[in-house]
Amino acid sequence: MSYDAPYKGIKVVDLSQAIAGPYAAGIMARHGADVIKVEPGRGDWARGIGKTYGGHTLISALVNLGKRSICVELKTDGGREVLRRLLADADIFIESFRPSVTKRLGFGYEDVRAINPRIIYLSVSGFGQSGPFSERPGTDGVLQAFSGFISDNKGPDGTPHRSNVLLMDMSAALYNVQALQAALWARQGEKEGRYLDNSLLETAAALQNINIAAKALDTGGPAQPLAYPYAIFPTRDGHVSFGVVFEREYKPLMEMLKLPELADDARLQSTQDRFNNRKLIDAPIRAAIAKLTTDHLCSELIKLRMLHERINNYNDFMHHEQTKQMNAFLWHDYPDIGHIPLANIPGAQRLGGNAAMLSSPLRGEHTAEILTQHGYSMQEISALETAGAISTKLAAA
Repeated sequence: MSYDAPYKGIKVVDLSQAIAGPYAAGIMARHGADVIKVEPGRGDWARGIGKTYGGHTLISALVNLGKRSICVELKTDGGREVLRRLLADADIFIESFRPSVTKRLGFGYEDVRAINPRIIYLSVSGFGQSGPFSERPGTDGVLQAFSGFISDNKGPDGTPHRSNVLLMDMSAALYNVQALQAALWARQGEKEGRYLDNSLLETAAALQNINIAAKALDTGGPAQPLAYPYAIFPTRDGHVSFGVVFEREYKPLMEMLKLPELADDARLQSTQDRFNNRKLIDAPIRAAIAKLTTDHLCSELIKLRMLHERINNYNDFMHHEQTKQMNAFLWHDYPDIGHIPLANIPGAQRLGGNAAMLSSPLRGEHTAEILTQHGYSMQEISALETAGAISTKLAAA
């Protein structure tokens, strides 16, 4: 154990698919855990979402860094026995089936606990393990819609919009890691492991708690903005996001924009006043900003010490000097994919020092290796493959 690999010696059996579970297990791998990805012969379904590169999509390539993969068919007796053997000395088990599926396969919490009482068992689902929606599949887009996020994320024309960033999946992964880390720490003083039930629904609630609480307190009266004006403003050659966060900023901003009549208007001296009378200021402000270049506006906002930033695209962000200074990405020639940026995870060892962390496994790439490590002879491995319980020859498929 070390700061570079605090979870060295921790074994994670990752039966989950897609993003929320696999990325959580991937973060554990980045912190040194031995993560075994258990997939069916056809592979994790994330391997088919989007453009494919050899045996990967960008999703499967980026959320599974540092893992090993074994292909196991859990509908066979031999496949189920393989998983039981993997779980016998595991510290963590992650699954993302619908609740009825794991029990039907014989790998519900009580089943796994009987194999290994010390195991920490994490279920990752869309809607949780109970309730009228518990058997429904739940993805990022489904939970953005269900949770009210899309309704609250309206464009200027009032049309609800889904986020292209996988907010629910990625945030769920982070909450999953937090829960697993807390459970590992607490287990040191316990005789047994525990069960963790983390859903995208609960993630959506936690992620949006401030917005949801504000809605709960909404009595239907006038809206009370946190700041106004605060928006994305078109400039002569781009866009800038900024606004009046502190009252002391309003008059200097109006003077900089050469709008002295708005600076002194008694109807515009507080955030609420400006919001209530926004028809008086929106058009003049936007017209004044539209005459300025992005560079000029940003330089003036820096002088006023106002929170702001130009609207960058991903290329701007990746190649910005500040991003480079922070080593946010390691540029890597990924086999079959190309020269891509791999994001360093805050708090984890920087990528580059461990070659195993620079790629994700092809499906079944390590099947024979993992089975051998768990006591199977080559004859037994061959018999399992003949019976359709495992697959060892799918790495390049």
